[in-house]
Amino acid sequence: MELQPLKIRFYLKKKAKGREVYTLYMRMLLSGKRTDISLGYVLKRDTWDDKEQMLKGKHQDRGFVLNLMNKYRQRALEVYQQMIQRGMANDVNIIRQKVTGKSNDMSLDPTLLKLFNSVIERKRVLAGQNNSLPTIQKYESCKNHLKSFIKKSYNSEDIKITYLNLQFIENFEVYLKTDGKCRHNTSMKHIQILKSVYRTASAHGYTDKDPFLNYKIRMEEVVRWYLSEREIQSLLELDLTGRKLSNVRDFFLFSCFTGLAYVDLKNLSARHIQFENGKRWIRTRRQKTNVKTNVPLLDLPIGIMKKHCPDFENTNAEVKIFKVISNQKMNAYLKDLAKLCRFSKVLTFHIARHTFATTITLNNGVPIESVASMLGHKHIATTQHYAKLLDKKVEQDMDLLNSRLRIE
Repeated sequence: MELQPLKIRFYLKKKAKGREVYTLYMRMLLSGKRTDISLGYVLKRDTWDDKEQMLKGKHQDRGFVLNLMNKYRQRALEVYQQMIQRGMANDVNIIRQKVTGKSNDMSLDPTLLKLFNSVIERKRVLAGQNNSLPTIQKYESCKNHLKSFIKKSYNSEDIKITYLNLQFIENFEVYLKTDGKCRHNTSMKHIQILKSVYRTASAHGYTDKDPFLNYKIRMEEVVRWYLSEREIQSLLELDLTGRKLSNVRDFFLFSCFTGLAYVDLKNLSARHIQFENGKRWIRTRRQKTNVKTNVPLLDLPIGIMKKHCPDFENTNAEVKIFKVISNQKMNAYLKDLAKLCRFSKVLTFHIARHTFATTITLNNGVPIESVASMLGHKHIATTQHYAKLLDKKVEQDMDLLNSRLRIE
């Protein structure tokens, strides 16, 4: 792109016919095109010096007008310099829009929340891997927290991307844990999202800073509860008369033996059940990550499917296997089941997925690579967390054995 100088001059334009009142304008010329901006200052013609482009003599507003013109001139030159640095076209109208603040274009002075909206909209359009509805909802949640934080801390509706620094991030963390009522790991996930959006700004050349350079995102280890074989058996043998509790137990046990998350169980339809080489499989994709999940079905989950959808092999492919209640109600009923079984741990639906990873598969010698495939993990390191759980269980069992043997 051939660089052209931005030419700027100031002149008067008659405000109305028949009146000797004029308005001060700034004219910009670039690459053969011109545009004018009103400075909003009204004066008489005989007080203006065209050659000097300034008020004559010792006019009482001379200092004010000089500062006004310098402000507009400096702003125009700054915008043009930014355009040059970012390889943008020589468009004098873009300069006028940015100087007057009448542009929604984000390319020169992007703001944080506008960039968030842009990223979220892109994820909606490109729905799929890493752009699932839960992911988009997390970005929306982070944006809403930022909006409240900016309003409280800066008394503003938005801030420029370039205002982000280490202090901003640290203060945002404090806000999330206090006003935002977020736990530590949730706060860290929000900051991870903020970092991801900031990288987008950096990739587009909106900023060359890295405020996250000296900030460490640190996750606390989460206790992943799961049921033992004895606890699963207790749940199986529980004598239930209520239909709702019985259904919730079925859904939970189905997930214990397949590893499906709540939303994937809810979306499970007849087309996901495939019969190959004498074996029934669940072949689907996790809604959270869009990663393939392939699970060979054991006898117990097949029996549960036949109970809730007897004709699943011959019905319409889009028919849902289970009529699932909301996750909130499911967890409420699971707490009732835990009380009936006298479990000490708080039972939630996601514990079923943990149980599949530990008690059902890894504890019975299923290779970790196979477990990762069935769970739909993109990285085997995620699955290795469950292997660590089993290591701790082995340590606890050996400590118990050692206390019982009491061999000197």
